[in-house]
Amino acid sequence: MAGKLFKSGSGLALIIPRELAERYHLQPGDLVETIATEKGLLVQPVELVPRLSKEWQESLDWVIEKYRPALEKLGE
Repeated sequence: MAGKLFKSGSGLALIIPRELAERYHLQPGDLVETIATEKGLLVQPVELVPRLSKEWQESLDWVIEKYRPALEKLGE
């Protein structure tokens, strides 16, 4: 399936056909990486890795839930 390149600032931007965007669940603003291969360019979504370990995230969720009323009051 063909895409189209157009000028964007000092670089080029690629229009990804809707069918491919839907198939790979791509949305405007998603991060993709471009990799040069022997056969050409490979464009693929960037998988974001959570910054917190599972244990830290669970602890943070617990604290937020336990102290939600106080946190909301502080946010006012």
